[in-house]
Amino acid sequence: MKCCFAVFVLGSIGILFSNDSSSLPNDIRWVRQSGEYKELCMQVYRQAWYQVNRQAGSSGTKLAIVVDLDETILDNSLYQVGRWRKGLGFTQESWSEWVNQKEAGLVPGAKVFLEKTRNLGVTIVFMSNRMHHNLQPTIENLKELSVWQKEDLFLLREDKQDTKDIRRKEVLEGTGRMKKVGPLKVLAYLGDQVGDFPDKSGEVFGVNQFLLPNPTYGKW
Repeated sequence: MKCCFAVFVLGSIGILFSNDSSSLPNDIRWVRQSGEYKELCMQVYRQAWYQVNRQAGSSGTKLAIVVDLDETILDNSLYQVGRWRKGLGFTQESWSEWVNQKEAGLVPGAKVFLEKTRNLGVTIVFMSNRMHHNLQPTIENLKELSVWQKEDLFLLREDKQDTKDIRRKEVLEGTGRMKKVGPLKVLAYLGDQVGDFPDKSGEVFGVNQFLLPNPTYGKW
């Protein structure tokens, strides 16, 4: 009888989980379950690798790529699931709590791309609008996913005025937080929002700017 009851309970849990997953909003479910999302991400990373590999070694200057973190390297869809289940939206407080849990996963294709790019001697600059006080849990999350190296550079946001335009300029000119590093030649920019890129005209997407799919949030 206990065995039958256990089977019933496990079966019921499975049904509830299945129903819960199928009732997720389409945007979250697409990211978490669809093959299309995975293949699109891997396609973008293959295109980016092709361009980075082609350009590396063509210059005597120090080379870098500038990469966003959230929904570019780190998959935060579990945060979205948790907020949806509570009937709540984004708040800075809940986001900081999530970041400190260090439970983000990896966007498909990100790990292989970073490994191959580092092997070319190209510096990885992680440029994110995560607040700077969340740097340590961010690094620890990346370490747990085996995508962090001590040579990586981080330019997180100091305050609302610290835009990505300001930080991109520091990378290119070797000023501000990048003064000790010196100017870098950026081979590619990767992100999931148009604001992650210096050229928003669309003409260089697929050339040196690579946009990953993110249907869950943005400035639309």
